[in-house]
Amino acid sequence: MKMSRRSLLLGSATLTGVASVVGAADQKRLELSRHWAQGLMAADPIPALSIAVTRGTETLWAEAFGRSDLELSTTATPTHRFRLGSVSKIVTATAAAQLAARGILDLDAPIGAAMPDLPEPHRATTLRQLLTHRGGIRHYLPKDDAPDAPGPIDRRLYRTNEGVLAIFINDPLVAKPGERVSYSTFGYTLASIVMETVAKTPFLEILHREVAVPFELGSLGPDDPISLVSNRVRGYHPGSAIRNVVPDYAGTWGNIPSNNPAYKWAGGGLLATPLDLARFGAAHLSAGKISQAALTTLFTVYTGRTERSPPLGLGWRIDQDEAGRLRWHHAGGQDGARASLVVYPKEKLCIALASNVTGYPGDVNGPSAKLADVWS
Repeated sequence: MKMSRRSLLLGSATLTGVASVVGAADQKRLELSRHWAQGLMAADPIPALSIAVTRGTETLWAEAFGRSDLELSTTATPTHRFRLGSVSKIVTATAAAQLAARGILDLDAPIGAAMPDLPEPHRATTLRQLLTHRGGIRHYLPKDDAPDAPGPIDRRLYRTNEGVLAIFINDPLVAKPGERVSYSTFGYTLASIVMETVAKTPFLEILHREVAVPFELGSLGPDDPISLVSNRVRGYHPGSAIRNVVPDYAGTWGNIPSNNPAYKWAGGGLLATPLDLARFGAAHLSAGKISQAALTTLFTVYTGRTERSPPLGLGWRIDQDEAGRLRWHHAGGQDGARASLVVYPKEKLCIALASNVTGYPGDVNGPSAKLADVWS
């Protein structure tokens, strides 16, 4: 199967940015939230931080702080698109659940039925296993950026699915499919290729049809390094990390190299505004934009808690915060990005945040819980 890995923008709607959206009765909550955000910015080296809080379909607060581009001194706004990193996984899972609810995908069918040329160890694997990190596929290894590799994994060209699969498909499994949870972005890559093979539709077009359009997410799209993408933030490394490699580097921040996530659109390659990310979460609070069958698929718990993972639904992490509130969530991190979405279904709160610097803030669930305290 030869399919182009060229990108497809998932939405072109014009975004209307606002500094904040809040009723007069919530001014105290707004003040508390801004104070918290400013403290987070002061504690961690974050060039830009964007946050959105919704309750159901109502936007309670959407605001950005700092600079989206340090060289141009561009003020960050809620209309700026941030890299989602692994938060992309729950977008993929939702698209898969939608297709499964309509009978286009069978999440429990061996993927070898759709792709008989796969190496034998993968043929009995199912999409449900891949989307719950039980496909036995490895995660990143040093060899992905080794000197004898065909360039660092994030800087290569990916023209076909065969070229993408070649990264990992012949490597030994870390466990038998279905045996245990082992986090893998490459598992999502394989899932996306199975999805587009079965649906006979390019993966990014699937996301466009199943998520971006019905959920009205005008900012959702791929982080294509070649295409001109409006309002995409610049990404940065903290200077302290750069000094580990370049000891005499004196800057507080430094530019990240250009990355090409075409090998991982499904698991770590998308962009969105935090406000659209919160709206994406809100669409899961009740059937409507997403079917009840798909919701059941997404939020049934398939795995137990492990040392490195909370219980998993389809893509989503499902557990409770320290206050005992049920939450559905996922976080992401990559060069020049940190992102998070937390949905509190009983409170109908969705809290999304994103930064444009590698690794900060390190803890995202704690800050989201603090905002849930404020807005509950």
